[in-house]
This record gives sequence, C-alpha cells and structure tokens, in this order.
Amino acid sequence: MPVSRLRRTYPRLLAYLWPHWRLAAVLLVASMFFAALGGVQLALIPPFLHILFNEGEAPAAAAEAASEHGVPLPAAVGAAKDALVSAGKSLIYVGSPIERLGRFCILFLILMIAKNVFGYLSTYLTISLEQSVLYRIRRDLYDKTQSLPLAYFDRHKTGHLISRITNDVTSLRGVVVGSLASIVQNGLMALIAITIVFVTSWKLSLLTLVLLPLNILLIGVISRKLRKGSLRAQERMADMTAVLQETISGVRVVKAFGMEDFERRKFDFFNLKYFRDYLKMRRYAELASPTSETLGTLASVVILWYGGQLVIRESLDPANLMLFVGAMLWVINPVKNLSKLNSVVQEGLASGDRIFQILDVEPEHDGEEGIVIEGLRDRIVYDRVSFSYGGGVEVLSDVSFTIRRGQVAALVGASGAGKSTIADLLPRFYRPSSGRILIDDTDVAGVKLSSLRSLMGIVTQETILFNDTIRNNIAYGMADCPLEAIERAARAANAHDFVAAMPNGYETVIGDRGAQLSGGQRQRLAIARALLKNPEILILDEATSSLDIESEALVQEAIERLMKGRTNLVIAHRLSTIRNADLIIVVDEGRIRQIGSHEELIREEGIYRKLYHMQARA
Repeated sequence: MPVSRLRRTYPRLLAYLWPHWRLAAVLLVASMFFAALGGVQLALIPPFLHILFNEGEAPAAAAEAASEHGVPLPAAVGAAKDALVSAGKSLIYVGSPIERLGRFCILFLILMIAKNVFGYLSTYLTISLEQSVLYRIRRDLYDKTQSLPLAYFDRHKTGHLISRITNDVTSLRGVVVGSLASIVQNGLMALIAITIVFVTSWKLSLLTLVLLPLNILLIGVISRKLRKGSLRAQERMADMTAVLQETISGVRVVKAFGMEDFERRKFDFFNLKYFRDYLKMRRYAELASPTSETLGTLASVVILWYGGQLVIRESLDPANLMLFVGAMLWVINPVKNLSKLNSVVQEGLASGDRIFQILDVEPEHDGEEGIVIEGLRDRIVYDRVSFSYGGGVEVLSDVSFTIRRGQVAALVGASGAGKSTIADLLPRFYRPSSGRILIDDTDVAGVKLSSLRSLMGIVTQETILFNDTIRNNIAYGMADCPLEAIERAARAANAHDFVAAMPNGYETVIGDRGAQLSGGQRQRLAIARALLKNPEILILDEATSSLDIESEALVQEAIERLMKGRTNLVIAHRLSTIRNADLIIVVDEGRIRQIGSHEELIREEGIYRKLYHMQARA
C-alpha cells in the first residue's frame, strides 16, 4: 500500500470514526477477547491429549525436551505462564480420568460460548460502526454537491458524481472500522499462535520462517497489481453510470430518433470494459488468499516431517507437536484474513481518494460576512462585464446596460449568443471575469448569497419539477406555506383547474421531472412556484414555443400576471412576446449590439429588425 495514500487518505477516513470512539473501543476490546479465548482453546490441546491417553501431567522427559526446544521467556512472562499452568493443572489434573475429561469438556464449552459471544459482539459493532461512517460520508458528499458552484457541474458528468455517492462510498465498507477490528483480532490471533509456536519449539519455528519472506514478496506484488486494477474498475463504473444517467434522462430523444441500438452498444462498450477490468482486479484480489494458504500448508508439511522425527527421538512431547501443528494451522486463517484485508483496503482507499476529490472542491460561499440586501430600490446595472468558462475563450465581453426598477428587460439574440450567461450572472451562479453587477449601488459579489437569491424568482426554459406532490413542488423552499396561499398561486398561474381535476388534487405525486403532466401544465406549476415566492426580481427564460395554442395562451397569461409589478429580465425566444418590453438588449457573439425599445430597434437597420422579420415570415 503506498505510504503517501496511507498517510493522506486513511487518517481522513478514520476521522469519521472519532464521534463513535467509545463504541470503537468496545469493539476493539471484544475483538481482543475473541482472539485471546481462541488462543486459550488452542492451548488446551496438550492437556486434552494427556487426559485422553491417561498420562496425567506431561511426562517429565517430554517437559524437559519442550524446555530445551522452546524459546526462553522473560522472567515476568515466564512467571505469569507458570502461574497459569499451575492453575490449569489444579483445575484439570485432579480426580479420575473420567472426572478430568468432564471438567475439561465443561471448561472448553464455557470458553467456546464466551468466545462466540465476543465474536457476535465484535461483528455486530463492526457493521453498526461501519454503516454509521458510510452514512456520514454519504451525507457529507451530498451536502457538498449542494454547495458546489454551477461551473463544477459544467465540467463533470452527472453520472460520475452519482457513482461517487453510491459505488465509491459502498467500496469503503471494511476500510475504516473493519480494517481496525481485523488488524486487532487477526493480528492478536496470529501473535498468540506465533508465540505458542516459538515457545513450543524454536527449531520448528525457524523452518516456517524460511517461507515468510516469499509470502511477503508475493503479497506485495499482488497488492500493486490490485491497486491499479481497482482504480481502473471504479473509473469504468463511473463511465457506465454516466451513460446510464444520460440515456434514462434522455429516453424520449433516444426513442424519437430510433437510437436504442446505438445506446445499447455504447452502454455495452463501457459495461464490457468494466467487466474485464473488474475481473482482472478480482483475479489479483483472490490470488492473495490461496497464496497465503498454500505457503501455510507447505510450512505445516515441513513441520510434520521434522517434528515427527523429534517425537520419534523422544526429544519432543507428541502433545506439544500437536499444539505446534494446531497453532500453525490456526495462524493460517488470520494471516489469510489480513492478506484479504490488504485488497479491501487498497480498493477502498482508491475510492476514498475519489471521494475526497469532491469534498476538497472549493464550495460556493454564501458569504456569511457579506452585505444583506433588503430589496431593489432603483436599478440593476451591468458595468463592463466580461466572462469566460474556466478561464477559456470569452463568451461575454464588455457587457453594459441598466434595468430600472419595475422595467421589463428582454435579452434577444441567436442561440449561443450569451443571453443565458448574462442572466446566470445576476443570481451569481457564475462570477464575472471582470466588471461588476450592481443592485442599486451594491456589487453583488459582496452580497450574502442567500440574501441575493431571496430577491429573485427564476422560471427556466426547461421546467424542473421533482418526484413529489404538486403541493410540495409549488411550495418548494417554503415548507410551512399554507394550502390557501398555494391555491392562490396556482389560480394566478392558470394551474388550479387541472390540479383540482386530479384524483388527489394538490397531494398528487407527479412522477420523475413531472412526467405525468403535459408541457403546459409543468410550466404553469413552475410559474405558480415563482408567484408563491413573490420575488422582486424575475428571471424568465421563455419556453412557450413548444406548446399548443391553448396551452401557450394559458401560459402566456400566467407569465403576464407573474411579471406584473416586478423587475423582469426575460430571455426571449419569440420576439412577438416582448414587443411591449421597456428595454430590449440585442446580444451577438457575447457583445451588446443594440439597446432600445421595440419601436426604436425596428426602425434601425440592425440585428433585431432582421430577427424580427425572419420570425414574422416563419
């Protein structure tokens, strides 16, 4: 595992565990007891064999041989060991063989029950803490997406962001809590087994150590392959999620153009790449466990061969040989788990890196120390404003105009001229590269964001509704709004009649993006939402061109009610609808080419007159 990633990502993931440190401490203690009780059970092998063969205590010659072959212990450890052995002898080696066997079985049963209780506790706490950590990471990720500037979404695929919150967070399972519990539990089990091995016979232990460097080398090679494969597989999953999101959200267009087969092939291309990369990654992941097990089995064969010779020569107690073999076999499982843990952690840390790439993005600051605007008193001013996306080619250059309070200002121009970008700068969805936007005499760059946007209502060309009730869609952002106010807004937007005709009225759930409604109905709900907010400034992106005549008339009437008594910035697509605008701003290639009323501009030989006559002929 790369040290840089371990130092950079793992501590940040562990920080999510800190609020639950008491439960984590209980988990670690339970894991330690589980491992220790397993070690005690293992140490009962020699007494059981002595009882079974009616040998009483270990024969003196065998005891001396064990002392000769074992590693000398420090005085304190040796004294503790002698005390435990003495207590064990007084408990087990008393009475007839049948009585000894009975006591032994009861002791073994008690140890087994206690071990399983601690095992259950450690497993349950691991799952509980793990899900708590994933919950907090998932929550932080979603919170971050809500605070990211629009420019971030312009540069990144929606499917990739969804993949971070779903797939990458899921990949963190076992990385934070599980890894700590596994290291403590399996590490202690391995330590106990290795201690038993060395205390029993250092000569046999040396034989097993010969294979250890080979094991470490092979696991290291596998880890490097696994790390690269895991990152590739996660990238492929993000690509696949992005394609899935695009095709499902654009399913009408796909079907309208008969592109189902094309989209199937495109999805299958990424699906196949994910399949291959994931399979390759799992090939390395699953190689770690059998590699460790094979080397462990090889060590056991060597031990049986050499240890058997020691027993035949009466240099080693047969019971101690069985203890040694049992310890070697027992150590295989924790070592195997630790080797598996490496693959889980590698995959999880790759996901953690990708998650923190999002969490580290500079959010859209609300500006808590910013100016609070109470309302629009006089005018909105664009003063020599220029803008480029991500520091690239300028899409707006030296844009200047003034909108007086209560006026209707219409932005006119060909598609891609920069109309929507000009409108997006007012609520500070983006920041100008240069120049200023003023509300009265206050630069919006220094205004508290929540205060600025509270003045504005936005009706977009693409109507955005949520898979919720009509009531909640109209009252979006105003949870405590009474139904009477919602109904008034719906009546003003010409929406009440069709809402009342629905089976559940305002409590009707309208489906994903309002799929159960017509285009005109969706637009009227969006207008009702803006009416309910009652903003001083309205930004309106016209979208009446796609409706039938009756729906267009209803929507246009609702729009006129919505605009009444407000300061309006309209992105106009049909010039016939903005003839009465106080100010028409003609935009071409990111520059203001003409400004004036309809009568003034129609008399000029310019872009507006040309566009107007083109639409009139059409």
